[in-house]
Amino acid sequence: MEMHWIYILLAIVAIIQIAIFVMARRIRKREKENNVLLKYNINSRQRAWQLLADQSIPDEDKVKIKEYYEAS
Repeated sequence: MEMHWIYILLAIVAIIQIAIFVMARRIRKREKENNVLLKYNINSRQRAWQLLADQSIPDEDKVKIKEYYEAS
């Protein structure tokens, strides 16, 4: 009878772990969509300068990249 409760407890813990994993991935995806540093993999001023010259990047993203470039 006691092993039955251990199995239930393990199942609940596994479900909670999976739920936390899924929620973390959603949060990370949303953050990557909104943060231009993560979205375009900007890790230096040189990379920011290259992206500012790229015509395929939307203007609102260029404004955020320029703010980062000038702040560094």
